[in-house]
Amino acid sequence: MNTCKASPAEQYALAYVEGTLSEAETEQFEEHFFECPVCLEYLQTIQAAGIALAKQPVAEVAATPQRGRLLAFPARAWALGAVAAALLLVGIFIWRGAMPGGRQQPQLSQTTPAPAAQPATPAPAPKTATVKPSQLADLTLPAFIAPNLRGANEDTHFEAGMKAYSSGDCRVALATLSNVPAAAGEARAAQFYRAACQMHLGDYAAAAKGMRAVAAAGDSPQQESALYYEAQLALQAGEASAAHRYLRQTIALRGDLEKQARAQDGKVQDLIAASQSGNEPAKTQ
Repeated sequence: MNTCKASPAEQYALAYVEGTLSEAETEQFEEHFFECPVCLEYLQTIQAAGIALAKQPVAEVAATPQRGRLLAFPARAWALGAVAAALLLVGIFIWRGAMPGGRQQPQLSQTTPAPAAQPATPAPAPKTATVKPSQLADLTLPAFIAPNLRGANEDTHFEAGMKAYSSGDCRVALATLSNVPAAAGEARAAQFYRAACQMHLGDYAAAAKGMRAVAAAGDSPQQESALYYEAQLALQAGEASAAHRYLRQTIALRGDLEKQARAQDGKVQDLIAASQSGNEPAKTQ
């Protein structure tokens, strides 16, 4: 192919771009258009149009000419160039957001984003009210069960005093029990219940002294109760550590007050731990 009389570009350019030519036809066409500027320009126009279509697909601009009704070569080259230019112009208008004769593309509203909501500052946790040792003190009068071995007590003062005690008259009971002789069999019990009456009447110092004497006297029916109420009087005085010590002694006796003393001692130990952490000064004895 040394001349363009047979219009080689019209015959081979599109097939060359699509890659459907045989190897021999491809070599012959390449040898020709490298020497023919008209065919080279025609080929480049087709390639440019293909690139423009690949970059920005648009609606079909013109109907594809049917076979057998191709334009003459110069006119067809100009038409393809115009198509490519039109495709580029269409791409520019699309990129700018407006088409000739069409409506302006709506612009996204430029709104200032609302400031992010700041996390709410958590309200400070309410302070837990500190339990005072005196709030743990059990100052109820210990119950009295009259012995019934011989049907009556040997000492009349003790019997009269405990009748007053059982009726809730601690003033009469305290005065009457003070007359029980130290040698009487009920002397230790009288001492314990006198201390209980003093506790009930608010004379805590005298009550603590009496309970301590009963507990220190050793084994007796009142020893466990005396230790337990020593702990209660220590709590009333704000002495949590002393109360803990007396409660541990009460528990060690394994008597009727063991369970009650264990439950209270747990609370007392919590109170001591809180005071040692700096929440409240602890009083010790």
